[in-house]
Amino acid sequence: MKKQIKKKDAGDFGAPGWMTTYGDMVTLLLTFFVLLFAFSSVDVKRFQEVMSAIQHSFMGRTGILMGSIGVEGEEGQRLDNFEMSAEELLAALGEQETALLEMMAQLEQTYEEAKSFLQEAGLEDDIQLRLEERGIVLELPEHILFDTGQAVIKPDFYPILDSLSTLIAKLPNQIIVEGHTDNVPIKTFLYPSNWELSVARAVSVARYLVEVHNLPPRRFVATGYGEYHPLDTNETPEGRARNRRVSIVLSIITI
Repeated sequence: MKKQIKKKDAGDFGAPGWMTTYGDMVTLLLTFFVLLFAFSSVDVKRFQEVMSAIQHSFMGRTGILMGSIGVEGEEGQRLDNFEMSAEELLAALGEQETALLEMMAQLEQTYEEAKSFLQEAGLEDDIQLRLEERGIVLELPEHILFDTGQAVIKPDFYPILDSLSTLIAKLPNQIIVEGHTDNVPIKTFLYPSNWELSVARAVSVARYLVEVHNLPPRRFVATGYGEYHPLDTNETPEGRARNRRVSIVLSIITI
């Protein structure tokens, strides 16, 4: 008589059911300890990459550029493998936030000073003032600065530049002087194109402020954009007149 072999249930094969729960618990514990280790030390090289991304985000959202956090050795060499504790990381982020708030407060104060200056000088109708990501911009229209197609400052405008120099001298900001034109072609011996004309006008303003009022040259940047950064359309006389201008930018960068 043959013995009947008892069939096993599917649950009788493999590990018992309690092993699944145990394995999940061990995995969770391992994940927990990995997180603890990650929070306990921060690789500076990776941290700097993250901070760079944060800085880029702040530039796009607030217009404020935060300084980078660096770690240096005894001889000023960068330590890429340095580990920063969680407390040091929080302290560094706190310093960044403080610097950001101070920079925003300084920018607002500078804007109010420039606004008051234009009002006291009666120039609020001639010189436009606006706040951008890069700093405070004063727009000087061509008709009060130069004759058409020329880069020699009109003597009548000297008193206005003299007053502007007083404002600039009190501020620590870098000064960017930009020349702009409309899209009407120019081709003369001195100015073969609008590029040369716009650069020459920016240089004329910067040189006057530096040479006549002894402002530090290292604070100034002079550049020309030709017709390629218009404020208005070039299809109308009014739009072209608005595009012919010199911009003085009180940069968020301090010297």
